[in-house]
Amino acid sequence: MIRVLKHGGGGNRQTVTTTHLSAQQASNLLAAASHALVIGKPLTRHLTVRLEKQGVTDANASKAIGRLLKLLGDDVRKKTGATVACIWSRERGPKIGHHTHLLIHLTAGYRWRGHKLKSWLALATSKPYQSGAIKTTRIGGTSLAHESNPAFYLANLATMLGYIVKGIEPSAASALRLTRVREQGHIIGKRCGWSENIGATARTRHSQPK
Repeated sequence: MIRVLKHGGGGNRQTVTTTHLSAQQASNLLAAASHALVIGKPLTRHLTVRLEKQGVTDANASKAIGRLLKLLGDDVRKKTGATVACIWSRERGPKIGHHTHLLIHLTAGYRWRGHKLKSWLALATSKPYQSGAIKTTRIGGTSLAHESNPAFYLANLATMLGYIVKGIEPSAASALRLTRVREQGHIIGKRCGWSENIGATARTRHSQPK
């Protein structure tokens, strides 16, 4: 199961509204992605879920993402025995409304099935899948780019990380050396999150002497 850390988002209550990612949130997203590399779970796939198009309210968006990740994680564990790692960030755009970007690790040997993801989104939202609600690409171009072309993969990953944290509070961007900063609208509820296996507690435990 993928569990989102209690403090992994921009507020744990559905009524909390934020306008930007905080410096701490952006830093945690970047640190989680880095730790995924350390533990052999490189983030290999970028998934954009257009929840407004799917008919999900802003207040229910993080819950829907949690359900979707659980369905995906359960399938990966059933098929391979492995766990998924991921980070995610929610945004609101003028053309596509509120949506979520996810960077996900899928273990080698797991067969990605787009049609299953569409059915899981329908289950997670209790609504029929709407065409165009999901867009997915491979980070680095292929599922094994981190092995076959690590330099290109890392460059592409850095670009993707900059993209999903671009909603950071402008005053905090320079400290994290982020140059791509753009207003990403008001979001109700959690603004970002990560799987527990790459969260702050997991990172601390990993760094402690064995």
